[in-house]
Amino acid sequence: MYQILSACFLYPTEQNLEVLKNPDFQEHSKNLVRCYEGLDSGEELKRCLDEVHKVYNNNASVETLRRTYSRIVGHTISKECPLYETQYGAAHVFQQVHELGDIQGFYKAFGLDVSDTEKERCDHISVELEFMHFLLYKQAYALENHGDEKVQVCMDAQRKFMKEHIGKWVPLFAVLFGRKAEEGFYCALSALTKEFLRLEMKLMDVNTEMFKESDLTQEMVAGAPDECLSCASSEDVELE
Repeated sequence: MYQILSACFLYPTEQNLEVLKNPDFQEHSKNLVRCYEGLDSGEELKRCLDEVHKVYNNNASVETLRRTYSRIVGHTISKECPLYETQYGAAHVFQQVHELGDIQGFYKAFGLDVSDTEKERCDHISVELEFMHFLLYKQAYALENHGDEKVQVCMDAQRKFMKEHIGKWVPLFAVLFGRKAEEGFYCALSALTKEFLRLEMKLMDVNTEMFKESDLTQEMVAGAPDECLSCASSEDVELE
């Protein structure tokens, strides 16, 4: 699910959206709901997931999605629904740099480095969601090959990253993104994101202080020098 959301919040291309064409999508939906047995019926999650799939298959061409995506986020950093974590709740550029450094620290702790091809800042919604996908993948591998201690390391990292980063800002981002989308694929995607994170935080027993709309930083990061925002580490690009 993290991989699906990560791909869908990137600029729309056939390659990025290929994940929605997987013939096993419906089976994935059933398996996902079973993850939350005992916590939630999963009915709303399944409804949201089916809606995203239906809207995409019915009338969401890549060309249409590109126009809609550009309208929602613009061609610079959006003030209404920014795709970057450090646009939420950061009082000044130095705090933003600190947050960027903390995010990069998570990535580097698991041996992740910068990509030479897909460039994006480390606090982009898709990069952070991709990191959660990576942690779960690593957890599954550890479960089969390394034992409980390595599994616990991955689970602890997921909880910590959810509590300190994704859980704080992505719920608000999803509301703002859906509001700007108004209808169609990206509106359905926003609803899915909100419901999925609600269940994930419940499953992980994560409680954190979520940002409110009043916490949205109206001074754009673009107003600060790029080198200042990237000095927390070497480069800010997608995970590899």
